[in-house]
Amino acid sequence: MSRVWLAALGAIAVVACSDDNGSDPSDVFPDVGGVYAVEGQFDGIDPSDLSFTGSVTIEQESVESSLLTGTADITIVSSANGNTTINDAELLNAGVDLGGNVAFTLEQGTVSWAFVGEKAGDVLTGTDTLTLGDETFIGSWSGER
Repeated sequence: MSRVWLAALGAIAVVACSDDNGSDPSDVFPDVGGVYAVEGQFDGIDPSDLSFTGSVTIEQESVESSLLTGTADITIVSSANGNTTINDAELLNAGVDLGGNVAFTLEQGTVSWAFVGEKAGDVLTGTDTLTLGDETFIGSWSGER
């Protein structure tokens, strides 16, 4: 398993566990809610051959909670296999930590996708691991709200 994939799983586990009843009530999580215009590409592959664009809507009930919900609409543009569109996919295992690190996964049809990103102002940037059928691609993404 690649290091990026393990890091993504670790980030998701940390985020998912960070909202227990023993947390400090004065902890305030960064506000990451909103609609993000996202785009990305994959390591070692020309973006004209494989890339993606779309939107991710992140819902955050309160800055006192690390738990996030939301949906994604993303088109994977592939010169070899045509476009694959993900419509209204629910964000799974979604959360944010106190440092502004966001993690979520998407699953729809033959697509399984893990995203990990860091908040800087109104921008999220990070890495993603896309499993499309039998193939896995690791890359980078950004989203601006």
